[in-house]
Amino acid sequence: MAARNRPRAGPLKDDAADAHEERNMWNQIVNDLKRLKTIQIRATEISKAIVEMEAKMAEPPTLAQIDDLQDLYREGLKVGEEEQKILNEEPNDVIKNVGILTALRTASEIEPRNNSQSKSRNPKRQKLDTDGTVDSPGPSPGAPISAAKVKATTVRAGSVPIVKEPKEPKEPIVKAEEGSEGVKGPSAEKAGKFFIGAEVAYRLAKAKEDPQWIQCEIINIDTAGNKKRYEVQDPEPDDNGQPGQIYKASAGALIAIPSPETPLPDYPVGKQVLARYPETTTFYRAIVTNVKKDVYRLQFEDDNENEMEVTRRFVLDLTAK
Repeated sequence: MAARNRPRAGPLKDDAADAHEERNMWNQIVNDLKRLKTIQIRATEISKAIVEMEAKMAEPPTLAQIDDLQDLYREGLKVGEEEQKILNEEPNDVIKNVGILTALRTASEIEPRNNSQSKSRNPKRQKLDTDGTVDSPGPSPGAPISAAKVKATTVRAGSVPIVKEPKEPKEPIVKAEEGSEGVKGPSAEKAGKFFIGAEVAYRLAKAKEDPQWIQCEIINIDTAGNKKRYEVQDPEPDDNGQPGQIYKASAGALIAIPSPETPLPDYPVGKQVLARYPETTTFYRAIVTNVKKDVYRLQFEDDNENEMEVTRRFVLDLTAK
């Protein structure tokens, strides 16, 4: 449910909090449904075993047969009670949670997102000039609308001095051999960073001033010809729940996202980076304002000097070759 677009007039932290809450609720529902599936499979096995045992019982049944049959009935009762707890009792209560999530999503689709001081940063992705052909039609879903009417959160914003983008990078370029997979283009291709299953930032359009980048996964590599061509897929399903859109791209339109176990470089304060905006799968330019153990604190462009924390592996080096 991560959103593509974000307001230009500053982040709405209550929107982000609500979107995060919806995602957590959805993940809990999915996990509970998986448990229900396992329970139902076991219930079916128990019912089958009871029928088979009753058919084989002697007349009159032996004490051992009666004990075995009672054990099966007890287990069946226990499985049934566990199923009811997941469906109707806290903390799971799948039926109630599905109703709440449905209400939140219905409200977010009806309520208009934009107000007089907020404009969408990105154009619709339906007809963008991509680096290649689009294999699956339709735009990716937009951002989830705030559920503030259901649960309100507070807004806290910090500010940092505006740092102008230097024409040339003054800090040393981070090389792949220094522990960063966050390199781009042909150099990342030669270093073996682009493989099936790899996470990448994909440049949607060839705009020189403000290219659009989204998170994707490489699903296929075409090695025919002189240059490799990559098929990358949007990880978000569309509005109908179908798999995300597929794009074709060259290495020049990709930046490798480091895997979780990869050693990550330390970017200095003031460095310009490409970072995934919180609660979205879209990357924007940002300036590093602080460095912590697991996150960078960033000031995104056109974000009213608000600071956001972003997981380190989703902060990429724009100057790397």
